Amino acid sequence: MSAQAASAAAKTASSAASAPTRVTVDAVADGDLVYAKPRTPGFGPQRFWANARDDGLSELMARNSGKDAVSLSDRWRGLGGGLLKQLADTGTAYKQTLADHVPGAEAAGAVEGSDAAATAAAAAALQEQALGGVSTNAAEVNLTIRTRSGHTVELKIGVNNGDQGGTRGLQVEVKSSGALSSAERKALADLGDGLDSALEGLGEGAPTLDLSKLMAFDRGGVLSGLDLKVENPNAPADVPGAMRAFSLHLGTDTKSVSMRTTSGEMNLEVDATPPKGAATNGQRWTAIDQLLKQIDAAADRGHADAAMTKSFKDAFQQLQAPPVDEDPSSAGSVAKAVAKNDGQPIAINANAGGADEAAPVTPSMSDGLRSQVQSLQSGLADFKASFSADSQRTSRIGSIQEAGHADYRISQTTTDRPNTATGGRSISQAQTEEMDAHYEKSRTFTLDRAKGNYDAYTVKDSKTVTTLIDTAKDSVSRALRKTDEHRQKSFSQIENFRATEHNEWPSQRSVTERLR
Repeated sequence: MSAQAASAAAKTASSAASAPTRVTVDAVADGDLVYAKPRTPGFGPQRFWANARDDGLSELMARNSGKDAVSLSDRWRGLGGGLLKQLADTGTAYKQTLADHVPGAEAAGAVEGSDAAATAAAAAALQEQALGGVSTNAAEVNLTIRTRSGHTVELKIGVNNGDQGGTRGLQVEVKSSGALSSAERKALADLGDGLDSALEGLGEGAPTLDLSKLMAFDRGGVLSGLDLKVENPNAPADVPGAMRAFSLHLGTDTKSVSMRTTSGEMNLEVDATPPKGAATNGQRWTAIDQLLKQIDAAADRGHADAAMTKSFKDAFQQLQAPPVDEDPSSAGSVAKAVAKNDGQPIAINANAGGADEAAPVTPSMSDGLRSQVQSLQSGLADFKASFSADSQRTSRIGSIQEAGHADYRISQTTTDRPNTATGGRSISQAQTEEMDAHYEKSRTFTLDRAKGNYDAYTVKDSKTVTTLIDTAKDSVSRALRKTDEHRQKSFSQIENFRATEHNEWPSQRSVTERLR
């Protein structure tokens, strides 16, 4: 090689060594040397959407899936009302799923070196699997609303925290069985705040009941029923009072609430028709307040779980609260027609001319007589209610000092039938109450049943109050109130698993009062 050639070769090599080399990740640039990073399904966290995410509900779902969204309240916030508003505004169904896929360490590089077709197929399979996994062991909200025209609206919300084998994410859907009228759409939109308030309370660590706005579901007279059901399979068993299931039924015949927690369960059912005698709102609220105090007294005597007792009282108050005023021209005025007929069923008979007419099945009452009868009754709608729950109480050092269990039941039944002897009515209203409880308490600061040293208490109470009213044509001819009460509390001092001391305090009372 000549000196000139050697010099040229050296210059070329030096130039090549100093030329920059560009590496671009996930991009292509013309004329440059590019090393493309393989798109590997499962490499790093990925978010998938089932449908286009360019709407307000999708934005809300994304916001409710942020790192600060921890409780069910955080994940549910605004979604129920937003879905009802979506259907009310557009009249069309809506469905969306958001999945946050976080792969395990073994997933990285699983398809490294695969061709583009295989990579695309794997990515599609991963997306399908992630979206499908949102419903696995998810906490579910199901709302069903029935209209008087015969349509059914269904709303669903699924929340997955990704801890029980599924994919962390959100899944929502709302649809109607048929085209809704403008009045029906407005009724749905009006329920939005009530649904959000109910879910906000239920989704906290210790659930609270805020159902008052849902109770007015038929204010416009176009809806006939509402059912809300919540299932939470991920409720931590070691957290007392965490919600596992909840249901609310609002119909033309009954209203009911049930809730199951890690501590126990409660069930309440209230007659949705007006009480016999059509109690005033003032009398109803006074009666509610008196019964809440009665529940408090029983719970205190049986050392019942405080959280369950509060939820039970909240549900009772909200189910028994006087109904909101309705538009007399609406279909909701049927309930008022029943009330005007003294709370009795209305018989519809076809006359010779083909028209329908209402006929009371029992003698009617004058306004004055109705007021007299009303003042002698409780003022509450008939009901049956109960709760059963474990309880714990802690000492001042934070350890469990007392543990027990309480079963509580209370109900009211009213009957009204013709009295052929007086030409009026015979009305009977019976209210029964029972508390069956036991609890064990440490004599130090920490209860340890395994060592067989503690104080044991039992409570077994029952009470029945029966009001009997007979009316003549325009007056109360007889009114009696009978009270039968049995109370028993016992105490046992346990030492080395044996009772070294035992005491009982039984009491019994039977009283008949003449009211009129």
